[in-house]
Amino acid sequence: MLSYAHSPPLSGQRPGDLDRWVGSFFQRLDAAVAEIAPDGHRLDRGFCDQLVPLGSDWKQAITAGLETAEVFVPLYSAAYFSRSQSGREWECFHRRVQRAGVANPMSRFVPVLWTPLMEEQHRAWAQDAPLFEADVPAYAENGLKALSRLAVYQDAYLATLERLAARIVAISASGLIGPSSVDDVDRLESPFRAEAAAKQFVVTVAAPTAAALPAGRRPDGYGADSAQWRAFPADQELSLVSYATAVAERLDFAVLVTGVEKAGDDLAGKPGVMLVDPWFVANERDAGRLAEFARGLSPWVLPIILVDPAADARSIEFARRAEDILRGARTPSGERAVRALRTIRSFEEFVSLMPFLIADAEREYLRKSPLRRPITKRRPRPKLTRGMPPEPGGMPPESGGTPPESGGMPPEAPASGRENDDGA
Repeated sequence: MLSYAHSPPLSGQRPGDLDRWVGSFFQRLDAAVAEIAPDGHRLDRGFCDQLVPLGSDWKQAITAGLETAEVFVPLYSAAYFSRSQSGREWECFHRRVQRAGVANPMSRFVPVLWTPLMEEQHRAWAQDAPLFEADVPAYAENGLKALSRLAVYQDAYLATLERLAARIVAISASGLIGPSSVDDVDRLESPFRAEAAAKQFVVTVAAPTAAALPAGRRPDGYGADSAQWRAFPADQELSLVSYATAVAERLDFAVLVTGVEKAGDDLAGKPGVMLVDPWFVANERDAGRLAEFARGLSPWVLPIILVDPAADARSIEFARRAEDILRGARTPSGERAVRALRTIRSFEEFVSLMPFLIADAEREYLRKSPLRRPITKRRPRPKLTRGMPPEPGGMPPESGGTPPESGGMPPEAPASGRENDDGA
């Protein structure tokens, strides 16, 4: 099982750019393991959360991976040791191996130095990571992410990958621990840090319940609570709130879920999104609720109208009405209350854009909230080996372009020259 720190998107990135180096490494490592596994030694395919199908239960898939993995492959970086999700995955597998009676639980780990570690505490945790200094010195100096990106390091990258695959096969061949249950990963604490008060993110829902549907609305996609709303019932297994929560938690937020009618102080000083069902404005009472809520909306709470691609004429009419209400809302001083409004028309688009919406909401909060967090000075990033020859066109160009304001995938644009600094 591959475990890594999920990257928060930068402004200018496209959904397909997120953690693509992780996905590429996993594919090549998985293929290398299958290639060198001895005849008669059956190995199931490795697990990476990027394999989880769109619309599936992400937590259930992660749990299944933790329950069945024979070897745990964490990608060590500064972000890995600071994010709670990656730390909880590490702890969950460690506990399972301990309960299985393995004398040295770390013998089932094959850590990877993904990026160089500057903190002494991080280095101490990573001391079991095989660095292959004698054979592949560039790996220990630069980390595997740099090797995977730069054509000049491709020989070193492949050599490191082969050695990691050999370790995985050797551990598996020494004996299987077999599938077993694991603790609830959400209830564990990361062993890498004392759990601090998490950043909070609010998901507000404006949608009817199954018991109070407007006349003519099909009950598909609705539940006893507005938080159970599924805007695209043919494509999604869980509610929109469940998917939004999973993405926010992977980016290290604690998530609060509320409805328009009971949001109150939940939104004060917290970034968030508001998910709007067009059918919420089918009656005057709820349309008035939405208008009142919008008048007090902070600029770091982003409203999103979700419209099923198979929407009928009434759904489209209500979507326009909801948009008019939100765009027409005014603050007590007469300014527009809603400055950024998106309309999403497919579940795939919703899942793809959710990390960007969360990042945008947090950026707006940090820029405009009177309760700004103190700015801390970043340590300088480690540099690659000096005297490195020019790269012979090995690194693919980055893509830019922010997600559009109203639906669709972000456009391609020239490289922004910026790189995610979170190590994944």
